[in-house]
Amino acid sequence: MPRKRKGQSSKPRRVNPLIVVVFICAILLVAMVVGLVALKSAIEGWLKGDEFRDLLVKKAGVVLKSQIELSEMNWQGSEVYSDKFNAAGFDDAAFSKLGLDGVRATFGGIKEQAVTVPVVTVNRMSLLFSDKREKRPAGDSEDEVAVSGPELPSFLHRFVPNRVELGEISVSSASVFVVDEAQGSKPFELSGVRAKFDPDLATGIWEIKGQGGRFRLPDQPEVKLKHLAMRWRETELYIDRCALGIYERGHVDGSGEISFAGEDNFNLDLEISAIDIDELLEGEWQDQVDGIIEGPVTITGRPGEFLYEGTLNVVDAVVENIPVLTVIAKYTRNDQFEHLTLSQAKTDFKSDGETIGLTNLELQADGLMRVEGDIDIKGEQIAGILQVGVTPGTLSWIPGAENLVFEKKRDGFLWAPMTLQGTLSEPREDLSGRLIAAAGKAILRDLPDGLLNEAQKFLDPSGESADPNSIINQGKDLLDTLSPFLRGF
Repeated sequence: MPRKRKGQSSKPRRVNPLIVVVFICAILLVAMVVGLVALKSAIEGWLKGDEFRDLLVKKAGVVLKSQIELSEMNWQGSEVYSDKFNAAGFDDAAFSKLGLDGVRATFGGIKEQAVTVPVVTVNRMSLLFSDKREKRPAGDSEDEVAVSGPELPSFLHRFVPNRVELGEISVSSASVFVVDEAQGSKPFELSGVRAKFDPDLATGIWEIKGQGGRFRLPDQPEVKLKHLAMRWRETELYIDRCALGIYERGHVDGSGEISFAGEDNFNLDLEISAIDIDELLEGEWQDQVDGIIEGPVTITGRPGEFLYEGTLNVVDAVVENIPVLTVIAKYTRNDQFEHLTLSQAKTDFKSDGETIGLTNLELQADGLMRVEGDIDIKGEQIAGILQVGVTPGTLSWIPGAENLVFEKKRDGFLWAPMTLQGTLSEPREDLSGRLIAAAGKAILRDLPDGLLNEAQKFLDPSGESADPNSIINQGKDLLDTLSPFLRGF
């Protein structure tokens, strides 16, 4: 038997525990990497297959309450592109039709079982609101849908995504239309807007910001959209702020709510400024009134049946070439009446698209005159009852004006009523005729008896009327006869 060497032990060698732990960890790491690679490969195959497309279609159908059509999805790396996405709203949907052209989305990975899509770009979007909706197919449910994921071992199922989280959606050109199917018209049209949508699919609230583009309302000028910030949820639009451009330099700031579920679905508060009044007037009025319009306006009702209410102020207002003012200027020898610079010019108004009612009208030229009253405009017809006030002594050059026409004293003015009627292009008033008649009456009263009798015979040869008031009221010849004489005053 061989001898044992000195120091040699007969006990077996021990395995280093650290090596065992490292070896086991390495095996687990390899298994995990293999599993993750398999998971990644399986999920990528699932994302690029029909299963994920079905998930998108079904989830979008539930969220939008619509029938969804999605064209083929083409993947290039982490981006996916689709030509068309169309949604036809059911009876309980917020809209009638939604169309997206040229949809490109970036895949941002999977987080907490959600496929994240941080960026979506759309070439064109069209959103239609109308009463015409799709009928929900029999057996179709509004409940959440279950869509099978990729086939994986059970311990990896908790990593499989079951929903989609959208980030910002950028639209190059968005259009929104409201269609009245009964009348076959578009009472509201917004087009060419660069928009960004930030959807929260959990709450159903969409934050929307837009700029550029134009919108149109019936019988209203085209409006340019400068800035828009609003929130959309189901059938409600909440406009936090909108900035609009109207006419050449006009500006409108607005906020409010638009509902697509009720009768009176518009409730907007606007603040208008910098609108040249010439752009609102036609015919001779453009040469007679000047100034810049500003003030608050409220729009309520529904497209095609809007009610406009508010208060309009005219800044730097100038009134000229008004017949009654021309008469006053002529006989008072005061040219300021022919070109009045107004220190105050404002009115409350209400319009239903057919009739415009001006109430609490106030026009004032300091030191000269003031006008108060109401005016109604229906189509081309105009009618109004006004009170015209002048400062004492202003009409002293017109005989009888201050004691026969401007008889009431109030607020430092002498007042006379004036009736306005006729058309917008040819308005008529009765004050200038009354001023001339009053002047004639005052002059006749001051004539010697013999000359007064001769004037009466000239105007009333039959001698049947001896009343000077009747003579003046009946005879236009008297005004023509007195005109040269009155020019001398």
